[in-house]
Amino acid sequence: MSEYYSSRLDGKRKSDKRKRNSLWGMLLNAVMAAVSVVTAFCMFMIFIGGFVPPEKLWYFSLLGLISPIIYVLAMVSLLYWIVRWKWRMAAFMMFFVFIGLFRVSLYYKIDITREYEEPQYDRDHIKVLSYNIRQMRDDKWQLTADSIRKFIADCKPDIICFQESHSDIESADMVDSLLRGYNATRTDKVDGQFVRCYSKFRIIRCDSLDGMCGTGSGIWADMRIGSDTVRVFNVHLQTTSITADDKEYIINHRFISDSTREDKMHSIARRLYDNSLMRARQVEALHAHIAESPYPVILCGDFNDVPMSYAYRTASRGLTDTFSKQGHGYAHTFRGFFNMLRIDYILVSDEFETLSYEVPRIAVSDHYPVFVRLKLLTQ
Repeated sequence: MSEYYSSRLDGKRKSDKRKRNSLWGMLLNAVMAAVSVVTAFCMFMIFIGGFVPPEKLWYFSLLGLISPIIYVLAMVSLLYWIVRWKWRMAAFMMFFVFIGLFRVSLYYKIDITREYEEPQYDRDHIKVLSYNIRQMRDDKWQLTADSIRKFIADCKPDIICFQESHSDIESADMVDSLLRGYNATRTDKVDGQFVRCYSKFRIIRCDSLDGMCGTGSGIWADMRIGSDTVRVFNVHLQTTSITADDKEYIINHRFISDSTREDKMHSIARRLYDNSLMRARQVEALHAHIAESPYPVILCGDFNDVPMSYAYRTASRGLTDTFSKQGHGYAHTFRGFFNMLRIDYILVSDEFETLSYEVPRIAVSDHYPVFVRLKLLTQ
């Protein structure tokens, strides 16, 4: 008799355990279903964000900032539903993961080949450097001229495009002193900061870009390379105007206990909105200039926006992102925001072949430089 009651008790315990497990499973499924739906919605917004001008739906650009995280969440959700054998939800997430594969190359390039020898390049290749040097100041606002001089001496670029190169005549002379032997364009000054091009090739003509409103800045220069002429654009698009205090306020979660958080968060959102509109106008003006170029084009610059943005899509229309051709791994060019942001670019027209792409990890600015080797196919 005791064995009978003992077996019934064990059976009841197992039944209760199954019910609890079932309850937790249902709860977990509900949470993951909510995560999957929100992730899918965010991915959809990110996908169409590059096609929609910011004045219509400006917050698309905010989602673009975290698009790598959103894609990882989509993959985790897909794996979860496969493990749980929930094929409808798995198929739902598979659709978004599959569509996302066509955009992953904007952020991450899988390196399936391994080179054991130093690559060799033809003597006629062109080395191009684009670098926001933040007026040659590091994180502690110490002068970094010597480090930049050594870096340039090591990589020996043929064309250099600086953004935020200097703020006054004295610092302008200092930048020029780093690059003796280079031909220089005249500067385009906006809000105390300049963009500037240097070249070992002869500069035939150069001018500022019209339509660069706000604090955007840009120049173009025609350079004689062999028997060909190439037009180089150097731009610094509207900044986000997010200060170090703003970053600390958000990252350290100070807004949770701050009684004035509504005013501060509204101020941050307003600046992001205004500046995204300004970047859209600037990049539309830039694209018009590029479309009118009679020569092969190299576009260098700090776009202050990510690859899933309207600014990037508009600027890259008709051009090739050098990272998509020769990049390796995950490339971020901004030293901040958890090392997630690629906002500095070198884009080229079809007359160029990209031979190499590098983002040297030199910490002398809040940006990393972008360094590429190109071959002009018309030579």
